[in-house]
Order: sequence, then structure tokens, then C-alpha cells
Amino acid sequence: MIAPLVLLLFALGWYEFSAIYIQRANSQLVLNNNYAVYVPIQQLNAYMGALREFTYATSAIALIMFFYFLARFVQFKRSPTVLQ
Repeated sequence: MIAPLVLLLFALGWYEFSAIYIQRANSQLVLNNNYAVYVPIQQLNAYMGALREFTYATSAIALIMFFYFLARFVQFKRSPTVLQ
């Protein structure tokens, strides 16, 4: 039941890290006139868009899994079981 939450937190953390770190590193390269590993803005925007969509999908799947397993857990706890 905890795995979907870990997946959700990882996806959100990775997106936030990428959004901040990659854009800041790209700006630093331009300021230092280092165009060897510079990423054009269009490519960077496309990458961030794809990463955002992946994060949304991963977050939705993780939340669905979490609530599904939570409902099963609650159902299991409420239903009387007879052990023989």
C-alpha cells in the first residue's frame, strides 16, 4: 500500500528537480558562453512538457493504486473472517 505513495512522491520530486535544475544549468551555460552541451529552448520546453505529462500519468496511476488498495484493506478489515 505504500509503494504507490512512494511512486507518486518520486514522480513529483523528479519533475520539480528537473524543472529547477535543468533550466538553471541551461541558463548558466549560456551565461558562460559554453554551448557545447546547451539545449535549445524548444527542445527544453518539449522535454519539460513530456516530463510533465509523464508525471501526471504516474501520479494518477499511483493515486488509483493507492485508493484501490486502501479500499481493499478497509474491506478486509470490516469483513468477518472465520479461520478453521
